[in-house]
Amino acid sequence: MVSGHQQTLRNELERIPRGLKGSPQNQVRQIVASQYQHGKSFDESVEIAVTFVRQSYPKFTPKILPPPGASVRA
Repeated sequence: MVSGHQQTLRNELERIPRGLKGSPQNQVRQIVASQYQHGKSFDESVEIAVTFVRQSYPKFTPKILPPPGASVRA
């Protein structure tokens, strides 16, 4: 049985698309999952992950999708 926290993490990670094996995008997903499990918010986790990955890949821009139901501005 999946707990509410685990389900929330899965839903949030769906906002970060998978990349190729070993890619910076996947590193961001892994770091976000780790930080989120240690009590950080999704936004805090993403900020930490991107900062860490940019130390190795300075020009990296992660793909982060908006939350479900969020309005998209044109």
